[in-house]
Amino acid sequence: MHTRHCLKLAERIHALLERELGQGIERSRLLAEPLYARDVLLVCDAMVATDGPLLARAFRRAAAAPEEGPADANSSRPSGWGALFGLGAGLVKGHGQVLRQALSSRSSSAPSAT
Repeated sequence: MHTRHCLKLAERIHALLERELGQGIERSRLLAEPLYARDVLLVCDAMVATDGPLLARAFRRAAAAPEEGPADANSSRPSGWGALFGLGAGLVKGHGQVLRQALSSRSSSAPSAT
């Protein structure tokens, strides 16, 4: 978890929810309890006319990112946060391969402009 970035995002989420719903969040709890975070982020996802979905996605990425600092030998395995959101080092690599395959099949099936 990239703690400093998560704290900044938690502040923005708190301000958004307080402004829109009249009820803020417990920022430290958002970082400490994955199930509480899941519930708060689902509320943000549902607030489509606001920055809520964008903040929720950014928080999920920051929560799944490794902490800045010395490299950890186990950093490639998903932590509690990574496991909760279905993220891991292999998942990101796999998406690149899937994207390349989709693009190559799309370009080979496209009609030629001749």
